[in-house]
Amino acid sequence: MRDPLRAPVELSAELAKRLGLAEEAVSVRVLGGGQRILLLERIDPRREAVPWDRDLVLCADVRAFSLADVLQIVHASGKSGFLHFEHGECAKSVYLHAGEVVFASSNQRIDRLGESLVRAGVLGIEEHQVASAAYAPPGQFGRFLVDRGLLTPRELWDAVKRQVEDIVRSLFAFAVGQVFFWEGEVRPDNVVRLALPTGRLIEEGLEHRDQLLVFLAQLEDSRVRLEAVPGAIKRFDGTAAAIVDALDRVDSFQAVCLRVGIDPLSAARTVQLLDQLGAIRLVRGPGSADSPAAEEELRGSVRAHVELLTELTAPVVAVEGAEPVRARWLEVVQQAAARHVQLLGGLDLGPGGAIDPVALIERALCFPGDRVREVRAALGELVSYAEFELLNHPRVKDAEDFLDALQPLRARL
Repeated sequence: MRDPLRAPVELSAELAKRLGLAEEAVSVRVLGGGQRILLLERIDPRREAVPWDRDLVLCADVRAFSLADVLQIVHASGKSGFLHFEHGECAKSVYLHAGEVVFASSNQRIDRLGESLVRAGVLGIEEHQVASAAYAPPGQFGRFLVDRGLLTPRELWDAVKRQVEDIVRSLFAFAVGQVFFWEGEVRPDNVVRLALPTGRLIEEGLEHRDQLLVFLAQLEDSRVRLEAVPGAIKRFDGTAAAIVDALDRVDSFQAVCLRVGIDPLSAARTVQLLDQLGAIRLVRGPGSADSPAAEEELRGSVRAHVELLTELTAPVVAVEGAEPVRARWLEVVQQAAARHVQLLGGLDLGPGGAIDPVALIERALCFPGDRVREVRAALGELVSYAEFELLNHPRVKDAEDFLDALQPLRARL
């Protein structure tokens, strides 16, 4: 157990600013540290508190260790504890007992109980709007709905389970952020304790992630415009209302995100709900994405990446042979495909891990969103690994000189 007497420390505005924490004085608490690393918790009474009396046993960057991997480790080892994820202003937490999910919470409006009920069709939009206006914290919104006769106790139980499952599944779409895990039994405050199969939630979450990323790619297509259905603004509040209202001034998804001040993943989930409820329309029009110049740019990007990958792996193939390198690269591509399934999923490799640019171009041309950006993101991961392997291979001499010679080719990416 962590020292329960470890008290918060007040940092001056000047020190907080130098540390990049805030422009004003802040209160922090030490969570852990060694000779060189110090981990601080910023105390904010408006946010969910972390379990300071439990041991923080895991910190990870989601870019390197996906949330699915982290949750699978906790599940497989049968750990009990509190898993917390943060990215920007988004924060989500999962409570686990013996490796199984018992509750989850989120500060995102789209994850609230009322929005979950509307999304599932259990509660109508007008009913939700009237109930939200009449509800007064700090009482529980679900209990309030039962008291008003809008839900039965059994329906509330099912609704809370569905809400928690939605929050857990939504985690796996994040490719960036920080995740922390405190080990030890942690009970959620004033909520029922569920027993949900973590393995199933991980599997479903990865499927939902792929579906959401396909929808997000569609939204980010330069040819797609969003239109609000007349009168839709009157039916919503919060983020949904802000998105509908923004469509009076802008019509692209990127512009809506900037105007509302919301990250693309959360915005995509809200737009998906609004589309499902018939409040907005996705209109696909002609645009530059179909032009010969855009298609040629895509083809050139794929060819440049594949050529660079071939050059980077050639010295390793020379010292190891083609088959060991191919076997290793199959694993590398499979891991990258978890984030870029449409472009890399099930991709076959030739000798030495060679990639057929024609097959890759055919896949890229079928991508519904920003194709060049997806190519650069997916193949950029492979290039980064190839450079790392080359620089750290014990049998490849003068690797840095070799990389320097490839700079003109890399500049074409």
